Formats: sequence, C-alpha cells, structure tokens
Amino acid sequence: MPTATQMDELERQVRREEEPEYARLAQMRTAGQLSPGEYEVQKQSLDLRVQNKVDNMVWSRHALAQSNLKSMGMPTPDLPVSNLPPGVGTVQGSLYNSTRLNGLGNQMQSNYMQNLGTSSFQKGVGAGTAYDP
Repeated sequence: MPTATQMDELERQVRREEEPEYARLAQMRTAGQLSPGEYEVQKQSLDLRVQNKVDNMVWSRHALAQSNLKSMGMPTPDLPVSNLPPGVGTVQGSLYNSTRLNGLGNQMQSNYMQNLGTSSFQKGVGAGTAYDP
C-alpha cells in the first residue's frame, strides 16, 4: 500500500500535468468569459478529475503488486494462507477430546435423545406433516 506522502507526491505530479488546464480556467475567469460561480464549478470538476486519476494510478499499482505476489504463491489479503485448525477431538490429549463429542458416548447420547423425542414427545408423528395436530 502506498503511504500518504507517496499519494501526495503523485497528486502534485498529476496537478503539474494538468497545470495548463488550470491556467486556461484562470485566464477565462479574468477575461470575463466565466463567472466566479462557473469558474468554481469547472475548477472543482478539474480537481475531481485529478483526484480520480491519482486514485486509479494508485490502485492499479496496488493491484499489480498483489497479482505479482499471488503469481509467486505468496499470501495476500484476498488470498491468505490456508491454516485450518485440527478437527475437534482429533488431537490426542486435547481438552476437547471427550466421549460426548466422539466415540461410544456420542452414539449412546444420540440414541437416547432419539428415543426420548420420538416416544414421549412426538408419539411417532413427525412435526410438519399432514398428521400434525
């Protein structure tokens, strides 16, 4: 990313390139061809054109630098390093390695909840069906 001083320098450079246009506007104002209001409108339009040119130059340079990094396989903000954590309970000795999350304990809990929900709460009828009371 360019720094603020680099952007300011680039803006000064673009303003120097557009100096003939600024001089033409000033000359038209002093000659009476432009009212002060019209001069301000056209000057603001020229300032906006300069700022847009600076922004395009800066972001194009940034995009080229990013694509260069990507082509070399280096991480960028929109293409970070894939750093996936290990699955829960897969690391031996992990705090998350409990029988509730994997293994026999999980199967027992699942079967218990299935039986409890089906027999006593739903009485064999699934919610949202035609037989739902």
